[in-house]
Amino acid sequence: MMMTIYGRALKVLLKKPFKLWGLSLLAIALSGALSALCGFAVPILGIAVGLLISTAMTIIFLRGYRGEDVDVLQLFACFKDWATAKRVLLGLGWMYLWIFLWSLIPIVGPIFALIRVYEYRLTPYILVFEPEVPITEAIKVSSQKTMGYKLQMWLADFVYAALFGIVAFVLGLFSAIPVLGLLFALVLIVLCIAFIVLAPLFAGLVQAAFYEEINSVAVAYCSGCGFKLTEKVDTCPNCGRPIQ
Repeated sequence: MMMTIYGRALKVLLKKPFKLWGLSLLAIALSGALSALCGFAVPILGIAVGLLISTAMTIIFLRGYRGEDVDVLQLFACFKDWATAKRVLLGLGWMYLWIFLWSLIPIVGPIFALIRVYEYRLTPYILVFEPEVPITEAIKVSSQKTMGYKLQMWLADFVYAALFGIVAFVLGLFSAIPVLGLLFALVLIVLCIAFIVLAPLFAGLVQAAFYEEINSVAVAYCSGCGFKLTEKVDTCPNCGRPIQ
């Protein structure tokens, strides 16, 4: 599946989505500036602003992946009303709290925390697109949806970063060659700039592709426990909640 996801993300990039790319860079700059500005006075406010903008950008990536139009105003979609902002902030706060608690387990804590990072990866989408799911249940729904996909999601993040690291390392070695090494050093600089600029866009599209792919596999998910339903039923076989 990972190669399929890569292929779909690259297909979007080949359409030259300059607006999507520009919004990606703007979100990084805006999030950093506003978070620093707010955080200087009220640290928790800076964190909140960063979370709201990053969630909005996650949704923009999904819209871009679907071929929908995107614009600057969508960067502030999570600020449109208190109900939306509260749902996103409380949902993500709950998610990061559990990741932190898992990380406190002696010795194996970081490993379990990393697993939870990918297990809860779809939480922002659920908070925005599935309003029927209670805030504290969003991570459970994400856990159900990502069941069987976590390793593939990790590999999707690891592979392109590892390839960049390998190529950068080789170019770094070649740059030590007298005279000719200057050409390799220049190529390395260009490669690093391209990675910094394009990596967030590619990663966002890959994550959006996983959300679309995972959602297309199941008929539905229980809004109570997040159990994946592979056929149409009236009640959830896991928790017994009626399926609407």
